[in-house]
Amino acid sequence: MKRRWWVFVAVSAAFILVYALVQWSVSGDHGPRPWDGPAADRDFDQISSDTLRVLVVEDPMVWERGPSGERGLAWEWIQRFAHKHELVVKALPMQHADSMLAALWEGRGDAIAAPLHLDRAERRHFHRMEPFTLCDPMLVRLRPEAAQDASASVIGPRMDSAFIAGASPFAHHRYDGWRDDAPRRATQHGAGTEEDLLIDVLLGHAPAAIVSRQLAVHDAARFPALQFEGPVGTAVPWGLVVRRDAEQLRAALAAWQGDRKEREALDKLRRGRTGAIPVAGPMRARRIKRLDPDSLSPFDADFRAHAQGRLFDWRLLAAMAWKESRFDSTVTSHMGASGIMQMMPRTAARFGIDTASAMGDHVGAAARYLARLDTIWLRAIPDRHERLRFVLASYNAGPGHIIDAQRLAARLGLDDTRWEGNVERAILLLAKPRFFMLPEMKNGYCKGNQVFHYVRGVLAVQEQLGGRKADRPR
Repeated sequence: MKRRWWVFVAVSAAFILVYALVQWSVSGDHGPRPWDGPAADRDFDQISSDTLRVLVVEDPMVWERGPSGERGLAWEWIQRFAHKHELVVKALPMQHADSMLAALWEGRGDAIAAPLHLDRAERRHFHRMEPFTLCDPMLVRLRPEAAQDASASVIGPRMDSAFIAGASPFAHHRYDGWRDDAPRRATQHGAGTEEDLLIDVLLGHAPAAIVSRQLAVHDAARFPALQFEGPVGTAVPWGLVVRRDAEQLRAALAAWQGDRKEREALDKLRRGRTGAIPVAGPMRARRIKRLDPDSLSPFDADFRAHAQGRLFDWRLLAAMAWKESRFDSTVTSHMGASGIMQMMPRTAARFGIDTASAMGDHVGAAARYLARLDTIWLRAIPDRHERLRFVLASYNAGPGHIIDAQRLAARLGLDDTRWEGNVERAILLLAKPRFFMLPEMKNGYCKGNQVFHYVRGVLAVQEQLGGRKADRPR
């Protein structure tokens, strides 16, 4: 009987110990934290006479600084609160969730705008306001056809592992809502924000990542080398985080969020940021359908005539014309480019043509411009076939943007003498303020996804034309 009693005591003690360990793990309360001490004595009355300091991460959904000022879903939302109460508001960029919570507790910030998932221990000290949106976890990786090698792409329906940014609502020690089709291992990455991690995937530094749907909606079209899948877990609410003892601030925020006009304004803010993820389209542009084996366009003779004596084949001019205008001589772009070769007015004037010139003259001007661009890149890119990609990119976006992309590629550790998988990835990043506003980027913003598709598309059509019946040896 006595032995049975000791067995019962031992089993009970083991059960209590296991239960305590599980609760400790779930709560995330793994030792002393900065907010275990006294909180800062700061509330809405002090904020009103001072500054509303908002802790943010540099992310297009939270806060970022661009040429036209500060922007971001969370930032624009909280700016409305500041305007309503006539507050001075200031963004304080930070990198990691723990550092933001410590800064909030110590009074160095008044609210957190980043999408944090608070664990049980943190919820004892911090309060998340009513969510203004939900974050779905999406899996992102390089598209197989964009990967430089097999190790950079995972073939198959399931990923074994993926990284999560430190400042993410899905950080592995805070979130447990994964679905069966989620990666088996989700490891926290050194990258501070989801955008940092997304860029690491684009550059081949990380095989896959988990990011919020909002970021996927924002960047899917900008980064056609990436594919987004999911959601791979349950949604996490995203709301402003404040200290629990800041009761005046909590009450002011709650009243403001409950206002009908503010709810309507919020719907407008998030409408374009939380919808369907854009489809990036094929990596190579559409080929010419119903291709006539004997005649491609009314301008075939012009393509052949102006390619004579050049380093490039007439099919290149034909592929460019199809890509630029679908052989429509009347089309004019919203930027003012005209003719079948879509040359910009300033460039066209340098080569002696305008909208009144014959289309044959437009083809000739484009051929001379290609030859000049080839000369510009001759020393930097000695290989003729590789150089063609830089020439086509320069035709589409101007050589200044391509030189910027080459500089950025070198800065990021990419091969600045190779286009595919290297400089073409860098030019995608020139749509991001954090890159195109760097001092060494002399030409500013560039819609890099258009350049990405243009180069690949022209080469695909040129390859198709090379297989036409009329051009095969007899």
